[in-house]
Amino acid sequence: MEIDFEILQNYVPQESLPILQKWFNQRHFELRIPKKRTTKFGDFRASTKQYPNRISVNSNLNKYAFLITLTHEFAHLLIWLNHKHKVKAHGLEWKTEFATLMNVLLTKKIFPQHLEIVLQNHLKNPPASSARDVNLINELKKYDAPSNTIQLIEVAEGSSFILNKKRVFIKGKKRRTRYLCKEISTKKEYLIHGVAEVELLDVVDN
Repeated sequence: MEIDFEILQNYVPQESLPILQKWFNQRHFELRIPKKRTTKFGDFRASTKQYPNRISVNSNLNKYAFLITLTHEFAHLLIWLNHKHKVKAHGLEWKTEFATLMNVLLTKKIFPQHLEIVLQNHLKNPPASSARDVNLINELKKYDAPSNTIQLIEVAEGSSFILNKKRVFIKGKKRRTRYLCKEISTKKEYLIHGVAEVELLDVVDN
């Protein structure tokens, strides 16, 4: 399936399109742009008998976050094509490939200067998820559309928040990329990803 660049141009900086066209025209994959997901910005899924290689990126991301996530997942595609299961998903091979791709974009001055500086630091040892890089997340949020939500990673431990506009939780301890949070109404505990969009409450009710 060919990538529809007329649609893609609505989600990425215009200056990045020639680069993306060059990258994508040489590889076969399906690009999906789903609605917001609370647990991830995007993903890569290797081909099966029924489906080709697939990349998805959330439609609610601002153009810079979308481009970074798309590049992140495209690096996974390239590593899969070259190594299959022989290397770790976010091992040295992926880190090198992702940094190489991102440096192409940085050379073209596609990102604002302050974001570019944060990205250069990010690429020294890119984590499995950009959500783990608080400096990058904070810088990217400056380009988000106005919203009354924030990411769970920004909520102080012990504070209460609303998830999906109805469920109220208290934020607990961090467990890798997720936080152990207690739902106030049921007293049950759930692991919620740090990138989840939530509404902060002023009053903590235990």
